[in-house]
Amino acid sequence: MGLHLHVCRVLPLKIGIVEGKGVNIHLSANQDLQTSPKAGDKRPRKSDSVYQDLKRKILTGEMTSHSPITEQSLAHDYGCSQGTIREALMQLQQHGLVIRRGYQGTYVTDPSILEARLLLKLRIDVEATGITEAVKRVTSCQLAELRELDRMFEECRMQRDVFGCAEVDRFLHLKLFQIAEMPILEPTLVRTSMILQRVMLPTPRPAASWAEPPVTRHRAIFDALEAKDVQQTIDALKSHILSSAILLAPHFYGRDLELLRDEYENA
Repeated sequence: MGLHLHVCRVLPLKIGIVEGKGVNIHLSANQDLQTSPKAGDKRPRKSDSVYQDLKRKILTGEMTSHSPITEQSLAHDYGCSQGTIREALMQLQQHGLVIRRGYQGTYVTDPSILEARLLLKLRIDVEATGITEAVKRVTSCQLAELRELDRMFEECRMQRDVFGCAEVDRFLHLKLFQIAEMPILEPTLVRTSMILQRVMLPTPRPAASWAEPPVTRHRAIFDALEAKDVQQTIDALKSHILSSAILLAPHFYGRDLELLRDEYENA
């Protein structure tokens, strides 16, 4: 009986803005990150680039809830029509980053402590359920893709690229959840993750936390996943999410990891 080996080739990843969904990361046979459209590719709409730039400003704290956003002023700033701005704002609203209040204008969301804590619990519940299913289905190729995404995340971290880390991290966790094959919950996870980033990212981080962040790394999740150990995978995932919350938003989640873990385990 012959032995058949399945060879998984992990291709480099390229990043682009597509269909207003933010950073689109996908495998490419080209070693370089392509930014110019290829023949036959759809050119990104103006509203997509506006959406991406506004998302960056919101997540990094450059835009806050203190001032209303008007379509007219944004159209002037970006040199486009108010219809284009409206499309971008609708995408931001869909992901929970702004609230549109008719003629009063559009405002960046400002989650309360209660909302932020409930959203963290929701994220943990959704991802922990998904990863239980992912353990049963994950392939060596998928694990290799996840590790490649983690490599990209670490590169962004070394460059102290707040927005780059956020975009790659969110895509990585979505990719991890997609292995579970639970597509109905994917929009919930994306929206929850993005609002939590809105809570966490604007807080300044000490230099030491960039070099050696006191968080459970992605690779701990992947190692447990590769070992097909359900409980260890769940524990690593929860530890990663909670330790990240404490590092990035202690004003919402406190500084005691064990206390926070006990609170969410008993909630």
